[in-house]
Amino acid sequence: MRLDLVFTCQELQFTDTRGKTGVAIDVLRATSTAVTAISNGCASFTPITTVDETRERAKKSAIGTILLGGAKNGIKPEGFDVGNSPLDYVREVVEGKHILFSSSNGTQAMHGLKGSEEILIASFLNTTAISREILKAGRDCLIACSGDFGRFSLADTVCGGMIISKLQSESKGEMRLSETAAVALMVFKAHHHDIRGMLYASEWGQRLIQLNMSADLDFCARVDQTEILPRFRNGIVAL
Repeated sequence: MRLDLVFTCQELQFTDTRGKTGVAIDVLRATSTAVTAISNGCASFTPITTVDETRERAKKSAIGTILLGGAKNGIKPEGFDVGNSPLDYVREVVEGKHILFSSSNGTQAMHGLKGSEEILIASFLNTTAISREILKAGRDCLIACSGDFGRFSLADTVCGGMIISKLQSESKGEMRLSETAAVALMVFKAHHHDIRGMLYASEWGQRLIQLNMSADLDFCARVDQTEILPRFRNGIVAL
Protein backbone atom coordinates (compact mmCIF):
# COMPACT_ATOMS: atom_id res chain seq x y z
CA MET A 1 0.00 0.00 0.00
CA ARG A 2 1.27 3.46 -0.90
CA LEU A 3 0.49 6.48 1.24
CA ASP A 4 0.55 9.93 -0.28
CA LEU A 5 -0.27 13.32 1.24
CA VAL A 6 -0.88 16.83 -0.01
CA PHE A 7 -0.33 19.81 2.27
CA THR A 8 -3.12 21.98 0.83
CA CYS A 9 -6.44 21.38 -0.90
CA GLN A 10 -5.21 23.42 -3.87
CA GLU A 11 -2.70 20.67 -4.69
CA LEU A 12 -5.52 18.22 -5.35
CA GLN A 13 -6.13 19.69 -8.80
CA PHE A 14 -2.73 18.28 -9.79
CA THR A 15 -3.14 14.92 -8.02
CA ASP A 16 -4.60 11.66 -9.33
CA THR A 17 -7.27 10.48 -6.88
CA ARG A 18 -8.61 7.56 -8.92
CA GLY A 19 -8.90 4.19 -7.19
CA LYS A 20 -7.61 5.51 -3.88
CA THR A 21 -8.99 5.93 -0.40
CA GLY A 22 -9.16 9.69 0.11
CA VAL A 23 -8.92 11.25 3.55
CA ALA A 24 -9.91 14.89 4.11
CA ILE A 25 -8.46 16.75 7.09
CA ASP A 26 -9.25 20.23 8.39
CA VAL A 27 -8.55 20.01 12.11
CA LEU A 28 -9.35 23.69 12.73
CA ARG A 29 -12.16 23.17 12.20
CA ALA A 30 -14.33 21.77 9.40
CA THR A 31 -13.60 18.06 9.68
CA SER A 32 -13.60 18.18 13.49
CA THR A 33 -17.03 19.82 13.22
CA ALA A 34 -18.31 17.29 10.67
CA VAL A 35 -17.23 14.36 12.84
CA THR A 36 -18.93 15.96 15.85
CA ALA A 37 -22.16 16.71 13.99
CA ILE A 38 -22.39 13.15 12.68
CA SER A 39 -21.59 11.79 16.15
CA ASN A 40 -24.46 13.83 17.57
CA GLY A 41 -27.04 12.51 15.16
CA CYS A 42 -27.43 14.97 12.31
CA ALA A 43 -29.26 13.44 9.35
CA SER A 44 -26.70 14.70 6.85
CA PHE A 45 -23.85 17.18 6.54
CA THR A 46 -23.48 18.82 3.12
CA PRO A 47 -20.13 20.55 2.49
CA ILE A 48 -20.49 23.55 0.16
CA THR A 49 -17.57 25.58 -1.12
CA THR A 50 -19.01 29.10 -0.81
CA VAL A 51 -21.21 31.00 1.62
CA ASP A 52 -23.39 32.36 -1.20
CA GLU A 53 -24.10 28.90 -2.59
CA THR A 54 -24.98 27.71 0.91
CA ARG A 55 -27.57 30.47 1.23
CA GLU A 56 -29.00 29.61 -2.20
CA ARG A 57 -29.26 25.91 -1.35
CA ALA A 58 -31.05 26.83 1.88
CA LYS A 59 -33.75 28.69 -0.05
CA LYS A 60 -34.64 25.47 -1.85
CA SER A 61 -34.81 23.36 1.31
CA ALA A 62 -37.73 22.70 3.64
CA ILE A 63 -37.83 25.19 6.51
CA GLY A 64 -37.25 23.52 9.84
CA THR A 65 -35.30 20.56 8.50
CA ILE A 66 -32.00 22.33 7.84
CA LEU A 67 -29.30 24.25 9.65
CA LEU A 68 -26.88 26.64 7.98
CA GLY A 69 -23.42 26.20 9.42
CA GLY A 70 -19.90 27.32 8.75
CA ALA A 71 -17.51 30.22 8.75
CA LYS A 72 -15.61 32.61 6.56
CA ASN A 73 -12.19 33.59 7.90
CA GLY A 74 -13.18 31.92 11.16
CA ILE A 75 -16.37 33.94 11.70
CA LYS A 76 -19.99 32.79 11.35
CA PRO A 77 -21.56 34.40 8.27
CA GLU A 78 -24.58 36.65 8.74
CA GLY A 79 -27.82 34.72 8.83
CA PHE A 80 -26.23 31.33 9.56
CA ASP A 81 -27.61 29.25 12.42
CA VAL A 82 -24.29 27.95 13.71
CA GLY A 83 -20.65 28.69 13.05
CA ASN A 84 -17.68 26.40 12.48
CA SER A 85 -17.13 25.51 16.12
CA PRO A 86 -17.66 21.83 16.90
CA LEU A 87 -19.02 23.03 20.24
CA ASP A 88 -22.03 24.49 18.38
CA TYR A 89 -23.01 21.05 17.07
CA VAL A 90 -24.42 19.49 20.23
CA ARG A 91 -27.08 16.78 19.98
CA GLU A 92 -29.99 19.01 20.98
CA VAL A 93 -29.15 21.38 18.12
CA VAL A 94 -28.24 18.99 15.29
CA GLU A 95 -30.07 15.71 15.86
CA GLY A 96 -32.18 14.85 12.81
CA LYS A 97 -31.16 18.04 10.99
CA HIS A 98 -29.72 18.38 7.50
CA ILE A 99 -26.73 20.70 7.81
CA LEU A 100 -25.64 22.86 4.88
CA PHE A 101 -22.07 23.81 5.68
CA SER A 102 -19.44 26.11 4.20
CA SER A 103 -15.90 26.82 5.36
CA SER A 104 -12.81 28.46 3.93
CA ASN A 105 -10.68 25.34 3.37
CA GLY A 106 -12.15 22.06 4.60
CA THR A 107 -15.05 21.83 2.19
CA GLN A 108 -12.66 22.39 -0.71
CA ALA A 109 -10.57 19.41 0.41
CA MET A 110 -13.63 17.17 0.55
CA HIS A 111 -14.73 18.16 -2.95
CA GLY A 112 -11.17 18.04 -4.25
CA LEU A 113 -10.98 14.33 -3.42
CA LYS A 114 -13.84 13.48 -5.78
CA GLY A 115 -12.80 10.62 -7.99
CA SER A 116 -11.44 8.64 -5.04
CA GLU A 117 -12.90 5.21 -4.45
CA GLU A 118 -14.15 6.50 -1.09
CA ILE A 119 -13.61 9.68 0.90
CA LEU A 120 -13.22 9.56 4.68
CA ILE A 121 -13.53 12.57 6.99
CA ALA A 122 -10.75 12.69 9.57
CA SER A 123 -9.71 14.71 12.59
CA PHE A 124 -7.80 13.98 15.78
CA LEU A 125 -11.17 12.86 17.15
CA ASN A 126 -11.22 9.67 15.05
CA THR A 127 -7.69 8.88 13.80
CA THR A 128 -7.64 5.25 14.92
CA ALA A 129 -10.97 4.48 13.26
CA ILE A 130 -9.70 6.14 10.08
CA SER A 131 -6.43 4.20 10.02
CA ARG A 132 -8.23 0.89 10.55
CA GLU A 133 -10.62 1.63 7.69
CA ILE A 134 -7.73 2.49 5.37
CA LEU A 135 -6.08 -0.82 6.20
CA LYS A 136 -9.34 -2.71 5.77
CA ALA A 137 -9.87 -1.19 2.32
CA GLY A 138 -6.34 -2.15 1.27
CA ARG A 139 -6.09 0.55 -1.39
CA ASP A 140 -3.46 3.18 -1.92
CA CYS A 141 -4.36 6.20 0.19
CA LEU A 142 -4.25 9.94 -0.43
CA ILE A 143 -4.44 12.16 2.67
CA ALA A 144 -5.56 15.69 1.86
CA CYS A 145 -4.65 18.36 4.38
CA SER A 146 -6.84 21.38 3.77
CA GLY A 147 -4.15 23.91 4.56
CA ASP A 148 -4.74 27.57 5.24
CA PHE A 149 -5.77 29.43 2.07
CA GLY A 150 -3.12 27.61 0.03
CA ARG A 151 -0.53 27.67 2.80
CA PHE A 152 0.86 24.90 5.00
CA SER A 153 -1.17 24.01 8.09
CA LEU A 154 0.70 22.55 11.05
CA ALA A 155 -2.47 21.12 12.61
CA ASP A 156 -3.58 19.28 9.47
CA THR A 157 -0.08 17.95 8.80
CA VAL A 158 0.34 16.61 12.33
CA CYS A 159 -3.05 14.90 12.09
CA GLY A 160 -2.08 13.35 8.76
CA GLY A 161 1.19 12.22 10.29
CA MET A 162 -0.67 10.65 13.21
CA ILE A 163 -2.79 8.59 10.81
CA ILE A 164 0.35 7.52 8.92
CA SER A 165 2.04 6.55 12.19
CA LYS A 166 -0.95 4.40 13.19
CA LEU A 167 -0.99 2.77 9.76
CA GLN A 168 2.67 1.90 10.01
CA SER A 169 2.20 0.41 13.49
CA GLU A 170 -0.85 -1.64 12.56
CA SER A 171 0.61 -2.86 9.27
CA LYS A 172 3.98 -3.75 10.82
CA GLY A 173 5.68 -1.16 8.63
CA GLU A 174 4.54 -2.58 5.29
CA MET A 175 3.78 0.84 3.83
CA ARG A 176 5.38 2.85 1.06
CA LEU A 177 5.42 6.55 1.85
CA SER A 178 5.62 9.40 -0.62
CA GLU A 179 8.09 12.13 0.28
CA THR A 180 5.28 14.37 1.56
CA ALA A 181 3.83 11.54 3.67
CA ALA A 182 7.28 10.94 5.15
CA VAL A 183 7.57 14.64 6.00
CA ALA A 184 4.14 14.60 7.70
CA LEU A 185 5.24 11.61 9.77
CA MET A 186 8.35 13.49 10.89
CA VAL A 187 6.29 16.57 11.79
CA PHE A 188 3.92 14.39 13.82
CA LYS A 189 6.80 12.78 15.72
CA ALA A 190 8.05 16.26 16.64
CA HIS A 191 4.68 17.16 18.18
CA HIS A 192 3.06 13.88 19.26
CA HIS A 193 3.77 14.54 22.96
CA ASP A 194 1.60 17.68 23.07
CA ILE A 195 -1.19 17.91 20.48
CA ARG A 196 -3.03 20.61 22.43
CA GLY A 197 0.10 22.73 22.76
CA MET A 198 0.77 22.35 19.03
CA LEU A 199 -2.73 23.62 18.21
CA TYR A 200 -2.32 26.59 20.54
CA ALA A 201 1.03 27.46 18.95
CA SER A 202 -0.19 27.09 15.37
CA GLU A 203 -0.95 30.12 13.24
CA TRP A 204 -4.65 29.31 12.90
CA GLY A 205 -4.78 28.43 16.58
CA GLN A 206 -3.55 31.91 17.40
CA ARG A 207 -6.27 33.33 15.18
CA LEU A 208 -8.94 31.40 17.09
CA ILE A 209 -7.49 32.59 20.40
CA GLN A 210 -7.83 36.17 19.15
CA LEU A 211 -11.48 35.40 18.34
CA ASN A 212 -12.00 34.08 21.91
CA MET A 213 -12.43 30.54 20.59
CA SER A 214 -9.66 28.77 22.50
CA ALA A 215 -12.21 26.22 23.75
CA ASP A 216 -12.33 24.93 20.16
CA LEU A 217 -8.62 24.16 20.35
CA ASP A 218 -9.12 22.13 23.50
CA PHE A 219 -11.93 20.16 21.86
CA CYS A 220 -10.16 19.58 18.55
CA ALA A 221 -7.06 18.29 20.36
CA ARG A 222 -8.94 15.30 21.81
CA VAL A 223 -7.55 12.15 20.24
CA ASP A 224 -9.78 9.17 19.46
CA GLN A 225 -12.97 10.41 21.10
CA THR A 226 -15.11 8.45 18.66
CA GLU A 227 -14.95 5.47 16.33
CA ILE A 228 -17.35 6.83 13.73
CA LEU A 229 -16.34 6.95 10.07
CA PRO A 230 -18.08 9.77 8.22
CA ARG A 231 -17.86 9.38 4.46
CA PHE A 232 -18.35 11.98 1.74
CA ARG A 233 -20.40 10.53 -1.12
CA ASN A 234 -23.12 11.78 -3.43
CA GLY A 235 -22.50 15.31 -2.21
CA ILE A 236 -23.09 14.70 1.51
CA VAL A 237 -21.19 13.52 4.57
CA ALA A 238 -22.92 10.72 6.44
CA LEU A 239 -22.21 7.34 8.00
